Amino acid sequence: MLVEFDEISDDSRLWIYASDKELTIDQERYILHHISNHLKVWESHKVSLKSAVTILEQFFIIIALDESYEVASGCSIDKLYNVIHTLEKDLSISLLNRLNVFCNIDDNIVCIPISQLSENVSFDTLFYDLTITNKSHLSLFLKPIKSGWCNKLIKRID
Repeated sequence: MLVEFDEISDDSRLWIYASDKELTIDQERYILHHISNHLKVWESHKVSLKSAVTILEQFFIIIALDESYEVASGCSIDKLYNVIHTLEKDLSISLLNRLNVFCNIDDNIVCIPISQLSENVSFDTLFYDLTITNKSHLSLFLKPIKSGWCNKLIKRID
């Protein structure tokens, strides 16, 4: 069961997928159409899942699931993953690569491979935390590297 993203519970579970390049309007429409069609019929053990989708800042696909209504099974999560994987192929973009960090540098979103992070950012550089798993934490989505999981990847200069 698909609902509007603004209407789904703040306690909803999140999955965040980041595109390695800025999405065009046509790509966003295509993604929202395909994911929405999947979410309309998304089920766990034949019970509808209450879910929503949005795209933020032309890079981040966010899917929310209200687990107070029904919890996703492993099979239902696999089906969602398959939809994302198909979108990658259809649009020739990367959405599942977790070896990238997305930073805000000079008001631009920059996709940086983890192996190059230390050379391109500082502890104060803002990054998008794709590990957020709850809608109520979206206010913490953009934070300084020093406050996030990737701070250990930056070399300290003392």
